[in-house]
Order: sequence, then C-alpha cells, then structure tokens
Amino acid sequence: MLKLGFCITGSFCSMDDMRDVLNDLKDDYEIEVFLTPHVQEMDTRFYHAKELKEMITKEIDGNIHLTIQEAEIYGPQKKLDVVLIYPCDANTLCKLDNGINDNVVTMLVKSSLRNQIPIVLGVYSNDILYQSGKNLISLMGKKNYYIVPMYQDNYKEKPNSMIACKEKVKETLKCAMNHQQYQPVMLGYKEV
Repeated sequence: MLKLGFCITGSFCSMDDMRDVLNDLKDDYEIEVFLTPHVQEMDTRFYHAKELKEMITKEIDGNIHLTIQEAEIYGPQKKLDVVLIYPCDANTLCKLDNGINDNVVTMLVKSSLRNQIPIVLGVYSNDILYQSGKNLISLMGKKNYYIVPMYQDNYKEKPNSMIACKEKVKETLKCAMNHQQYQPVMLGYKEV
C-alpha cells in the first residue's frame, strides 16, 4: 500500500473538509498525520484541539506526529510515497516558499524533498488572490510541488479567497506521483 504523509495546518474553518479528505484516502493509503503547533494547541470556534486530535486518531490507522524530531527522520529514511498538506494555510505557503523550517510540517516537507517526494498542497486562504498569492505562484514553479485545484469559495463577500476542491485530491495525488500537475488548477467559483 502507498504511504501518505497527511499534514494539517491552521486553516481552522476547513477542518470538516480535511476530515472528509482523510476518510476518503484511508482505504488507498497507509497514512501518517503531521499537525502544526497551531492545530495541536489552539481551541477555536470550530474545534477544540484535543477533540480534533482524538477524532483524527479514531479515523486513521496510523501515527500522529507532533515534533520536528519526528519529521526529520523522513529525510535519511525514505518512508513516504507522497505528502499532502490539507489544508495548507497561507502561513505555511510562505514558509515553504522561503525555506523556513520551524515546525513538524515544514520539516517533513524539507525531509521529503531531499528524496524527491511529491508535495501536494490543498490551499485554503482568504488572501490567495492578494498578498499570499505570490507564494503560491512561486511554489508552482518549483520542482516537486503540486496544487489541488482551487476555486473562489465566496467571491461576493471574500473576493480574494480561494479553497482547494476536496473532490480533486485523489486525482491530484495520482498525477503528482507521476510528476505531473493535475489540470485545470483554477476552477473559477462556487455559488454560495
């Protein structure tokens, strides 16, 4: 069975979508989960951190990694076939684009890129068509980065916002493992 590193970053409004994707992939992949410190520690109006970790643990038959040290070994030991960051928030986009390595997710990406492992980004950002868009475009031009197709989720009230299309994750992962970008990347908008 293929091995997937499933990384979860702090786009808190997207945790229900994340859980849908996680459940959709668990029959096809052996999954190891990596949580940024924000996801590990912050209680939000969507989920309490402890409750979210417990739900994830129940939904997968795999490990949850919380520290930089746990992710670092994925460099010398090639243990994954593909990495998915879902959701990938704008903060993580910026760190990846600029080579900032300060948490378990960014360390896993660094370790995986050492082994030419595809990195798939399921972006959720309220400003992707504004300030954080430059990081997305830059990463799209870098080797081994692939993007889950995106759409504007609420163009009337949040015109700079786009989110990953959870229905396109499986196809994007398959393409990425063949070192191809699933197309089209930009899907337009979803009526709200």
